[in-house]
Amino acid sequence: MEDVDVSKNLVQEVEDQRHEVVVDSYAQMWSELLNLYKAGDIEIDPLYQRGFRWTLDQQTRYIESLLLNIPTPPIFLAEKVNGAFEVIDGLQRFSTIIKFFCEELKSEAPLNEVVGAPAENNLNIPTVLTHAPILGGLERLSRATMPDTLVRTLRYARVQVILLKKESSPLAKFNVFTRLNRSGTTLSNQEIRNCSARLTESKFPDELMKLASEEHIAKALNMSRKDSASMGIQESILRLIAFGNHKPTTAKLEDFLDETMYKISLGVVKFTSKERSKVSDVFKIIYASFPEGEAFRFRKGGKFAGSFSPNLFDIVAVGVYKNLAKCKKLPPADFKQRVIDLHNQVEAINLTGAGSNARSKMIGRVEYGTKWFA
Repeated sequence: MEDVDVSKNLVQEVEDQRHEVVVDSYAQMWSELLNLYKAGDIEIDPLYQRGFRWTLDQQTRYIESLLLNIPTPPIFLAEKVNGAFEVIDGLQRFSTIIKFFCEELKSEAPLNEVVGAPAENNLNIPTVLTHAPILGGLERLSRATMPDTLVRTLRYARVQVILLKKESSPLAKFNVFTRLNRSGTTLSNQEIRNCSARLTESKFPDELMKLASEEHIAKALNMSRKDSASMGIQESILRLIAFGNHKPTTAKLEDFLDETMYKISLGVVKFTSKERSKVSDVFKIIYASFPEGEAFRFRKGGKFAGSFSPNLFDIVAVGVYKNLAKCKKLPPADFKQRVIDLHNQVEAINLTGAGSNARSKMIGRVEYGTKWFA
């Protein structure tokens, strides 16, 4: 009898959750999608993703697939409250077509692109195709030199579109985007969080990006170029807010940060101007004593060395956050010594070692940092 009840409950749960995801699926010609893009009705915002990064070889293969009618993956769009659409999966394919037809799409303003992108990913420079695996004659062709018949074939090639409609619940939108993008690991976890949060029309991702651009925060963290490009600074700020205000309810750090991002984005948890100033002040204190990121590096042989340690960050940054008023009164030299002395504490170092992402150790680091900087 119990098994029957469990089955009924599960079936009902599935039914309830299916109503939260409202989708439509249809085939659309690329010419129609490009017209929507040109009109501003389809949005691609490279600030929230790594942007267009397919090589010319990958772009050429996609063009070849369309010409030969080889099936390609669908494009996922999300309908926004204002009726416009946002690309949530298929950025590389969509950008490939935009770049190939860029001369036709340009108006007075240049097309969206990531600043500093190489020429092969610059949406304002027409594509010159490379060698294709099947159609050798595509090499060195562009929109201007390709036979008109083939240009029309590309225009009228159909792609499957899956539309996540605005009637879907905010949680459904958040989950759809994270599942789509984590399956291919094309984006970092924080890039996925930022994009997912934007589907809820939240301004919180903008706040994270503004904080990440503050010089004292970037220098206090001193992350590698790769980590910075993958929104490592934004993730560290989110980590500070999460551990500074909540205890993790799960053993998975990713889920804890996802939950925090989601709650703030929906307004369940408020991110006020006071909270923003508090976050900034934490890094001002740390930067005054450690202007090159030493506070989050391990100390060996009397020197700070190695790469950024998220576990040390939990102890130091969250410890300062929890004791902000007291830490503001400490002279930079005294604060610096407090951090140096931390590395002689066996208990603190043990909390950063093996199994450091266990829930007990995550909580332990926050509690230790809170006591240490008190």
